[in-house]
Amino acid sequence: MEINDKAPVIVAAAQVVDRLDENWRRLSPADLAADAVRTTLDSTGVEDLASQVDQLMVMRTFVDSVPDRIKPLLAPFGCSDQFARSVANRCGMQEATAIYATAGGQSPQQYVATACSEIAQGRADVIVLCGAEAIATMRAHQRSGEALDWSESPEGSSEDHGMGLEDQFVPALAAHKIVAPIDIYPMMEHKKRVSRGMSRSDYLAYLGDVLTPLADAARVNPITMFDRVPESQEISALSGRNRVVGDPHLKSMVAKDGVNQSAAVVVMQYGKACELGLEQRAVFLRGFAEATEQNLLDRMDWSVSPALRWAYANALSTAGMDVDEIDAFDIYSCFPIAVIEAMEALGLELGEGRPISLTGGLPFFGGPGNNYSMHGIASAVSAIQNDQYANVLVGALGGHMSKHAVGVYSRTPGAADPRAHEMRFEGAGNRRALASEFSGSAVIETFMIKQLPEGHWLAVLAINEAGERVIAASLLEPGDLNDLCIDGDPIGAKVLIEPAAENTHRVVGLA
Repeated sequence: MEINDKAPVIVAAAQVVDRLDENWRRLSPADLAADAVRTTLDSTGVEDLASQVDQLMVMRTFVDSVPDRIKPLLAPFGCSDQFARSVANRCGMQEATAIYATAGGQSPQQYVATACSEIAQGRADVIVLCGAEAIATMRAHQRSGEALDWSESPEGSSEDHGMGLEDQFVPALAAHKIVAPIDIYPMMEHKKRVSRGMSRSDYLAYLGDVLTPLADAARVNPITMFDRVPESQEISALSGRNRVVGDPHLKSMVAKDGVNQSAAVVVMQYGKACELGLEQRAVFLRGFAEATEQNLLDRMDWSVSPALRWAYANALSTAGMDVDEIDAFDIYSCFPIAVIEAMEALGLELGEGRPISLTGGLPFFGGPGNNYSMHGIASAVSAIQNDQYANVLVGALGGHMSKHAVGVYSRTPGAADPRAHEMRFEGAGNRRALASEFSGSAVIETFMIKQLPEGHWLAVLAINEAGERVIAASLLEPGDLNDLCIDGDPIGAKVLIEPAAENTHRVVGLA
């Protein structure tokens, strides 16, 4: 097969872990990212490849993904004021354009597609992508009282694409103490549970079955952050080690951000790869699609993501492939519903012989912030180069199942530019109206319960007789509603709701 010299190819990938053991190096995020970049470049055997890099695309760190007022909490030892430039300078790329990506778990896949497009359009010959987090080292030093200094102002400039998290904070939800993903994803999860006709206990066991293949993969992955990965029967078993973090999620089921991990890949023109003797290492981004979901409160059904399903279908379509031709998957796994939705989109069943994670996923391998899917991509590239698999699909998402990017990697090329003829997701159609002020009865569509110092906090999404969505929340008091929420299933129950202070609603009790 003749390959166009301008076709983008990935020729190298590497991953680095800095565990808190006898070999702990206490690397900063910038040092970790640079280590992955140097390891990746060195693996090519090309001398001084760093000087030939046109662009370095660096995934955004957690600390730069929050408002400035919160930064001191996440960066008690300081941080670089130009993280991408800090990494570039460490790698001898002073002349390269340093680009700091937008936040979100979808970003690595989006930026790999962008890098391929830049190369296909002739705007660059060699692009490196990377990212890192060193939160485990930061927290360990906080516990010990040892000081670090990660502040720096590197020489040179960089392009900062901004946080891109405008939809992450939802004021109407936050007013009812529904703020973080750990509050929001349980509401999606319970809605998914009911859509599958499962009791709370049956669904908990099912989540353990869904996540078992990920734990099995993490247990044998040399880049896994954690010394201990739970056994299958432990994942859904409540224990002191495995507490509830947000019903129905146990601690073992959700992303772990306390990691020191980094990953990097090198993309270049195929002609350049041939010139450098790297053509045998070429891996192609054969198919790609991305989509953005409706705003969270507009969505008709919180149990599904039409944008996710569209992205998976169109990544396969642009690759000219059927799901049966994919040998392995790396499905994003911040929360179990993300895995379940992707499996449903792909038509995969439990017990599927093909891997659904190459790394072990965010709960077991490690969740290095926005950069997790770079590990999935690096794992896919390495597996293909080692002839372990021929075709691998990597799914990435960000926000509240809001932003999706899916790539198909292969030894066989697809379109030269993955962004040249992109189709656009046109949205899910109908939207659910939100009642700004409501008093009366409504039926609970989903709920969240979390422990506050004052007691159990119940937050619900309910549908009134006009078909509008109502957000309401209250501390649970002894009585029928408490019993139903703690020991039964409140979804489908009719409750009384009344206005409360500052544009909020409270749940009065069962109707």
